[in-house]
Amino acid sequence: MFRTTPEQETEYQSMRRLMRVTEADAPGARMVAGAIYEELTLRQAQMVRLYYMEQHSMQEIADMLGINVSTVSRTLKSARTRLRRCLRYSSRALLHADE
Repeated sequence: MFRTTPEQETEYQSMRRLMRVTEADAPGARMVAGAIYEELTLRQAQMVRLYYMEQHSMQEIADMLGINVSTVSRTLKSARTRLRRCLRYSSRALLHADE
């Protein structure tokens, strides 16, 4: 089992909040959903959906897709980096939109 650092936990919570925006009829939902499906590769979008939206563990995703857990971890990290770059200026407003 993987242990998370406080920074990783905060990042996970931020991503979950951002993913909730796409699930709700919240301001910016189209932008976030568009960023996920336009800026990420198909594999990255698939793993973001499985991990953050459906809340599967990395091990479960690896088992489903027949890949190593390290591949899931690296792919999610790359996806977060791409999303961060794409949503750099608007994500703070989106993250606080549901508060």
